[in-house]
Amino acid sequence: MQAILASWIIWIKIIFKKMTDLKKFLENIHKRILELKRNDEYKKCLNCDCYFGLLYYMKEELSKIEAPAYEEMLKDIILTFNKRKESKIRQCLGCDPCPPAEWTTELIRKFKITR
Repeated sequence: MQAILASWIIWIKIIFKKMTDLKKFLENIHKRILELKRNDEYKKCLNCDCYFGLLYYMKEELSKIEAPAYEEMLKDIILTFNKRKESKIRQCLGCDPCPPAEWTTELIRKFKITR
């Protein structure tokens, strides 16, 4: 019985660590999105398809996670996404580097690993 309890405790710790890591990762991406919106150098990104794709992917993945810790982040992403949806979205501008495309790639890699 103690062995079963010990294995459950280990399993719960592993799950909690993965959830904590995922939350930190998503908060980091969200923080970078907020910085991008404030940075004059990247104003052109705000109407680019790469940025819109990043918002879409964040919105979709955050919507799948049913946890109060993600609600504010999800609300902000949805609000930003809806504002972008109403404006004219341009095709990729071909920037090098392209922060939104790089962050989208990070998201894709992370969710493949954690799921």
